[in-house]
Amino acid sequence: MRGEPYFEVISRAVIEDERGILVCKIKGKDYYFLPGGHVEFGEDPLKALHRELEEELGAQCTGGRFIGTINNVFTEDGMRHHEINLVFLLAMDEPSIESKEEHIEFFFLDRDTFSREQILPAVLQEEIVRWWERKEIFYQSNAEGAS
Repeated sequence: MRGEPYFEVISRAVIEDERGILVCKIKGKDYYFLPGGHVEFGEDPLKALHRELEEELGAQCTGGRFIGTINNVFTEDGMRHHEINLVFLLAMDEPSIESKEEHIEFFFLDRDTFSREQILPAVLQEEIVRWWERKEIFYQSNAEGAS
């Protein structure tokens, strides 16, 4: 229902190559995110990520090293959202990044731009940049009472 709090579990991918890190956005909006999507009830999060990347990019991906979790609570268009983002490091077999979904566009950002400009939700972007430096699994939350 509209206005009801909304809870989601999402698997997201950090995919990086010589072009930079892959990000996506909703066409016509200034909202960026890491590729991935919803984990269905009973689905393995890594398998969900591979499925979503196949659906959105037609891409076959390999690997799937878990690198961290972001607990994100926010309001969008007057609606409360709560996301658990499971973040994995993946390699993409196909170099093409042609979107298979009309409403999403994909592109690579070089690491310097990604590190310098606020592209993603702040808590997620900051943890990715820290992960590049430390290579340690992260957990971060912006929910009340979480540390």
